[in-house]
Amino acid sequence: MDQIDLSINPHATIELKSIGDHDTCVVVDDFLLHPESVIDYAVANPATFEILQHSYPGMVGDLRGPVLNDIHRFVKSKMARQFSFLRGGIDFMTLLSITTFMPQQLSNLQRLCHSDPRTRPDRANFAGLLYLFRDDALGGTAFYRWKDRPTMEKATALEMEDPAAALAFLKERYATFRDEPCYITDSNDIAELIEVIPARFNRWIFYSGDIPHSAYITNPEKLSDDFERGRLTLNLFASVVPN
Repeated sequence: MDQIDLSINPHATIELKSIGDHDTCVVVDDFLLHPESVIDYAVANPATFEILQHSYPGMVGDLRGPVLNDIHRFVKSKMARQFSFLRGGIDFMTLLSITTFMPQQLSNLQRLCHSDPRTRPDRANFAGLLYLFRDDALGGTAFYRWKDRPTMEKATALEMEDPAAALAFLKERYATFRDEPCYITDSNDIAELIEVIPARFNRWIFYSGDIPHSAYITNPEKLSDDFERGRLTLNLFASVVPN
């Protein structure tokens, strides 16, 4: 993995974007000094990627080790201050991901926004996402507000046991699930769209994983498993101790 260079650009620009009335998303442009090295790694190591059933709508590959130190330091030094969590005791997980599923391949829950599950109830979740594609039309990230959270929690639990029963449950309650499958890109009878952060090559965003969110894919026909052309991202998840 030594061919990946995740050194952060010391001159990267940092902007704060409001998400709804109470939340904030950090947007950092020109984040890495050598983002092409991540693409080159993916191209050279396709066997490290796999499809995780009912998890991500595409392929993911695990990233670990000292190569991530600079990004971890950035989260501890910059993001901990911004979001008021402790610099110590952070559990990180980092993946390279490429979105490849066509709408008809999506699972029930992949047709919706989602919140990241907490590893422990006394911790908070945050996510960092780096866009590693040059075609902005592949889509950024959208944030939503649930209209009926308890019903969606029931649907999520049912999906884990019986996807067919979950689909019947959702169809009965929501017109959205009586339509053809698609990526969520607008408000519907389940969730209200509150903000979209556009994609840009080498743009990194950091936000609370509790905010319902989803990839903002309006052109699924552009998705590809070609790491040089497809919707490749670096996804970091941080389980933190609130301050």
